[in-house]
Amino acid sequence: MLNTFAKFLLVSTSLSPVLGAVAVNQFARHEPVVRWGTWLAAAVLLVFLCWGLLRYAAKNAQEHLIHIKEFERTDQEVLAFLLAYLLPFISSENMAFTGEWLTGAYILGIIFLVIAHAGAFHFNPVMGLLGYHFYSVKNGDGVSYLLISKEELWRPGKDVQTVQLARTIYLHTGGANA
Repeated sequence: MLNTFAKFLLVSTSLSPVLGAVAVNQFARHEPVVRWGTWLAAAVLLVFLCWGLLRYAAKNAQEHLIHIKEFERTDQEVLAFLLAYLLPFISSENMAFTGEWLTGAYILGIIFLVIAHAGAFHFNPVMGLLGYHFYSVKNGDGVSYLLISKEELWRPGKDVQTVQLARTIYLHTGGANA
């Protein structure tokens, strides 16, 4: 189990669209390439870190078999979260992240803390881009987990092979009956 590091990285990588929006905003304002390129590089780096974490966990973490009694797909809330992410850019002069970098850092920090505290790991646009889906699943004992899977779940009553990323977050590794 990766636990705190995995949670931190999953939340951090979910912010890469915001960093990409900052880069596009600065590019559109004809800022020097050093300014917008840094934000773009950070966004791309977070995408690769997310991909690397998921690959590492799938190959190296201890495997667990989970029986799925019930499940619900939780990645349909993408639009609401995306709006919340990009809302600061409506007033692009105030959120240019150039002269008022402290304001931008504050906004990013608040978004990070809200996602981490609320456990809203079910929305990570980077993971969606990589083809993952998020499910709220209950096992036979009625315990709820967040399951991250590249495969779509079609019906309950199946066993899936997983690795544990954090206490209640599992990554489906593709084994067993999905």
